[in-house]
Amino acid sequence: MRDNDLRPVITASWPPPPAGHGLKRGTDGLVLAELHGEIDLATAHQLRSWLDSLVALAAPAYVVDLRPVSFVDSTGLNLLLRLRRRVLEGGGTFSVLCAPDTRRLLWAHGTLDVFDPATPCEEPAAG
Repeated sequence: MRDNDLRPVITASWPPPPAGHGLKRGTDGLVLAELHGEIDLATAHQLRSWLDSLVALAAPAYVVDLRPVSFVDSTGLNLLLRLRRRVLEGGGTFSVLCAPDTRRLLWAHGTLDVFDPATPCEEPAAG
């Protein structure tokens, strides 16, 4: 991903993002949704409404950052698959950033090839 001037999105505030989640939009229309905490049955309803509002932005590209997520269950994976499907049907592109633990989870659930997540490079060791 190239450098982009990402700024918080104020206009997409309804429904407001569930606690801890964040949204930024680049000058080129890129939407970055940063999810935090647990993505599971307990958080699914509110998160689904918020993710639906993101699709309504009709951005050309969406990136979902799962690195701050501590837990994802099958309900959470279904929410992400639904978001991906809706973005692609609308003509946008969809990418996922994730930590190695989340990557293993996607592999275990058979969705690694579907999401094809980017795993950010580790910081170089201080010398």
